[in-house]
Amino acid sequence: MDQHARLEGVVYTQGPDWPGYARRVLLWNWLTWLLNFVDRGLIGPLLPLIIVEFHISYATAGGLVSLFFVGYLSTFFGGLLADRFGRKPITVVSVFGFGVVTCLTGLVAGVKSFAVVRVLTGAFEGLQYPAGAAWVSETFSYRQRGRALAFWETGYSLGTLAGIALATVVAAHLGWRAVWPISGVLTLLVGVAFARRLKERPRDQTPGHDEALHLRIQKGSVRIRDVLRIRNVWVVFVMHGLYNFTFWMAATWVPAYAIKVHHMSFMSGGLMSATLFGGVSVGLGLSGFLADRIGRKRAIALLTPIAALCLWAFTRAQSPALLFTLMVLGGVFGAYISSAIALVMDSSDPRQAGTAFGVALFGGEVGAVLGPLTGGILAQQFGLQSAILALPISLIAAAVVVLLAREPQREAGLVGAASLGSRA
Repeated sequence: MDQHARLEGVVYTQGPDWPGYARRVLLWNWLTWLLNFVDRGLIGPLLPLIIVEFHISYATAGGLVSLFFVGYLSTFFGGLLADRFGRKPITVVSVFGFGVVTCLTGLVAGVKSFAVVRVLTGAFEGLQYPAGAAWVSETFSYRQRGRALAFWETGYSLGTLAGIALATVVAAHLGWRAVWPISGVLTLLVGVAFARRLKERPRDQTPGHDEALHLRIQKGSVRIRDVLRIRNVWVVFVMHGLYNFTFWMAATWVPAYAIKVHHMSFMSGGLMSATLFGGVSVGLGLSGFLADRIGRKRAIALLTPIAALCLWAFTRAQSPALLFTLMVLGGVFGAYISSAIALVMDSSDPRQAGTAFGVALFGGEVGAVLGPLTGGILAQQFGLQSAILALPISLIAAAVVVLLAREPQREAGLVGAASLGSRA
């Protein structure tokens, strides 16, 4: 049976104005999410300059980058708070918080103050992830959710790419300290517009609520222990950890790898990691499309091994053109994150979706802490060439772990639907 024809059991209660509201939710959350990642994309290209100014080792530099993700472990609390106080208030606090601290980063006096501001930046940015993921996910129906999340997650890839480009160009002319206030002020301006223009509607009016009723995953009361019993939460916990391990290790150490191993310029090294996230921007659309068509698990299991093969070939290539090409392809086929996090909403009650995302995405931040740090230790002990081999290995692991996930909508025949908002 065609998968779109089997979703008719759900009664969607949204009115004709819902698609417009859903687009506003998606666009404003995308814009603030993009700025979240502009900030963290700055550090990779700037790291060679910071290492020289502060006279630190690769291992220490990797530790400094990882401290940001220690702060980012606030994702767990962000999810709890988003369920309690709403998605929008937590997002507003997050955006204004990391905007201010980003501005202050250019004023650091040494390694200790740099470490403090990076932890604080991570803590504020981490609050946004579960709030935004839950808000976007519950606002779209199952068959649109994969693509909506894919578009939202391009904020991460395009923001990282923009941050890398901004850092590379500005630092080459004005030094690494000049980059941070530019990013911070832009964030604060967008935060003001977000707070004034976007409203949040009650969760019991969302498509996610209607699907939860149909699948009988709506509980009489909302308890954390119910979230901890959801298999997909733990599958995504591990998969997100592997994803962030891969891509934040790459964002941190690929520029240094290109400069030290392949003798590229500072500009070329920065652009090398930018091409990875350019590829991710394309790959998110591909992954989201396939996830809505053939299912989340199949899409990830199909694309991720191809990405691993491309990044393994990257570690063997010598030609600059081939290196850039393989880096792009690794991003295109490795961008599984939107399909993975869709699995959380697919199996959660919207009233506890923020908490579910908080737990699942916490795993991502564990991976993000370990990726730059592990890369620095491996580079220090065995060289950058050996360190980069961890990238394809972690992608293969993700392709295996996704097989443990459940897709309740597909199992229940809930795989298609009338257009969002077409039923009053």
